[in-house]
Amino acid sequence: MIANAAEINRLYTRIHETFGRRSESASAHEEWHLACEEAHARYNQLCIPGGWDEQFFDRVRDGESAAIEAALCFLEVRPYFFRSGYHWKSIFQKCKRAPMSVDQAERYAQIAENYAEWRKFSTERSARGAAVRRHISAILRHFYTRFPARLPDYKFDGMETVGDLYRILCTALKIEPDPQPDRPGGVARGPFTLTPLQAGVEVWSREYNSWRRSKWPPGDVWATLVAIIIDRYGLGSSTVIGPETVLYKPVKQ
Repeated sequence: MIANAAEINRLYTRIHETFGRRSESASAHEEWHLACEEAHARYNQLCIPGGWDEQFFDRVRDGESAAIEAALCFLEVRPYFFRSGYHWKSIFQKCKRAPMSVDQAERYAQIAENYAEWRKFSTERSARGAAVRRHISAILRHFYTRFPARLPDYKFDGMETVGDLYRILCTALKIEPDPQPDRPGGVARGPFTLTPLQAGVEVWSREYNSWRRSKWPPGDVWATLVAIIIDRYGLGSSTVIGPETVLYKPVKQ
């Protein structure tokens, strides 16, 4: 199951890699098309042990032992790949009323207990992160045209300093943070400003995807972050901001 998930991720990574180049030539477009075809053709066989078909949930509902076993294994392993979260929740719900052996029922009960604990932890973490997001909203609203990364609320849980925010950004951008990010050399980048009206949808799409997949040197992440903080909080250009500079201090309960 883990190997299958890795293969799905490889196939979809190939789609993403070829997507940005598909408009460069006929051969590049064909490469992207073939990558899509292969991923879609192999997905059902790889996503569930024994393969996915339209009757899988019917077999689970009817208590077929092999289908229940495949479903429970999927819930226990919780593999990560395209749409795996959707599959996990669907399988979890379908198993809730499915007839099972005593051993299978005990395993499902443990899965349900772990899931309830995880949901509680996730909700609390997101609530704490949302409080941080509100506090630093003046700078975060300028991230969307600077950093090609998604930052959900829970990512901000525990964030206090500029260094913490820098590491969150690096993780989202899939780069290794510099242990000394304030060393000289980084370049502050401006916002992505090209619009469809300016360039046409096809050109805009190509440029946007190129920007979204661009590789950021860690020093540029730091320099851009510091520039945004100085600008949005109206600080002087001589202001020194380091990794330990506090952005948010949570209220202790």
